[in-house]
Amino acid sequence: MKAEIRKEDLDSQKLSWLCIEPMLLSVRGQSMEAKKEVYMRLNEGQQALYLFYSYHNHTISLAEFYWFSAYNIIDLRSWSGIRKGMQFFDLNEMIDVLDEIEALITDVKKSGETWHEVSPTDLEHNPQLLQQTEHLYAAYRQASQQGIITMNEWVRQHQDLVLEVKAEA
Repeated sequence: MKAEIRKEDLDSQKLSWLCIEPMLLSVRGQSMEAKKEVYMRLNEGQQALYLFYSYHNHTISLAEFYWFSAYNIIDLRSWSGIRKGMQFFDLNEMIDVLDEIEALITDVKKSGETWHEVSPTDLEHNPQLLQQTEHLYAAYRQASQQGIITMNEWVRQHQDLVLEVKAEA
């Protein structure tokens, strides 16, 4: 599976997103089985992008970052795949941040709360958790920005694996 892009998009700061966007949009609102089916048809680099952007695109606010991290760790069990994807791109800073996020979510569970009780409103009721999450969110935002630059460069170097560039009209 390859994404079709315009030649001028090769210089886009969103290149890595553009090369996985059609796959993610095609499964939006679909069952987990449908999402997994598309994922399994991708090569290793595309799988890494698929899992990264399926997570990253849901981290717009602090509350979303907290809740969606927990959701990926607990319910989807995709955290190890996201982490493996970052290993594929050699993004060690991102891996460290992901490990810290996982430790935070695990600590929330160990504090007596159950996995299903993790909620974005947790941050409103726990100042220490809010502070820890803010710190991790800042680290994540920085690591993800650097990671996207690396992913964009990988896509440019491996266009033949992930892209169909439209001929100019």
